Amino acid sequence: MASIIFRRAVSLFPPAVRRAASGAYLDLVSLPARVANPDRRQEPWQTIHNVGGGDFAAAGRENLELLKTYAGLTTSSSVLDIGCGTGRMAAPLVDFLDPNAGYVGFDISRSAIETCKRRIGSKRTDFRFVHVDVRNREYRSSGAIEETELTFPVADNQIDVALATSVFSHMTLESIGHYLAETHRVLKPGGRFMFTAFALTDQREAGIQAGRAALDFKPWKDGSMVVDPNSPERAIAHRLEALEAAVSTVGLRLPDGVRYGGWLPPTAYPGGQDLFVAVKPASQA
Repeated sequence: MASIIFRRAVSLFPPAVRRAASGAYLDLVSLPARVANPDRRQEPWQTIHNVGGGDFAAAGRENLELLKTYAGLTTSSSVLDIGCGTGRMAAPLVDFLDPNAGYVGFDISRSAIETCKRRIGSKRTDFRFVHVDVRNREYRSSGAIEETELTFPVADNQIDVALATSVFSHMTLESIGHYLAETHRVLKPGGRFMFTAFALTDQREAGIQAGRAALDFKPWKDGSMVVDPNSPERAIAHRLEALEAAVSTVGLRLPDGVRYGGWLPPTAYPGGQDLFVAVKPASQA
């Protein structure tokens, strides 16, 4: 009950204040686990960059298994981590990827990137972390670059596996379309892109209305739904057909469709958001 009251109280504040307060709260409640479990004592603090609670290392390992299972990740894969945060995915890749396989992570949080450089860059000098000064009303309202104008810090046809976990769930369809186009550009032919989002269908919207969803989505615009109309990027759900169309428009394919996550049962894999794996055709003919 206390956590619910806290979340409702901080939701009244501007995004930057709300996220800082939420991060501080998550750090506070994580203290017993950090004390009890030596493996958790070195994980980054949420006040640096709030990416949600839970076991930082365990979440990274779970995503590593998803990349291996669904995106064909191997030890020799070159990886692009879109919205790398404080290194939740980069950390398990330190021991998994071969030397010089190639890893690039970028994020709009300068403090998160500095954390990655300090914690991970010292272990893997071939891992590159890049701050991108992108504007997002929830995460960085002062950014200088529109999401639809960002050029990913990677050359054409360089990446085997790209990922964006809990990124598109905070972006408009227009911004998602641009990120998909950039991902298509940097992927090698045959490369794969694993991303998560909140996908809506008629049946799932009925589930939201019935109160079965973990998030209280409300109608927004163009068929999308948001948790907070005053700050849409806080959490956005898009129609499944709109997400599929955005993928197809840039020349990517979704051979396996969508795997629904735990935010709204029934689920098809052990993740919170809905999982997609897009593929760049081996031949562009």
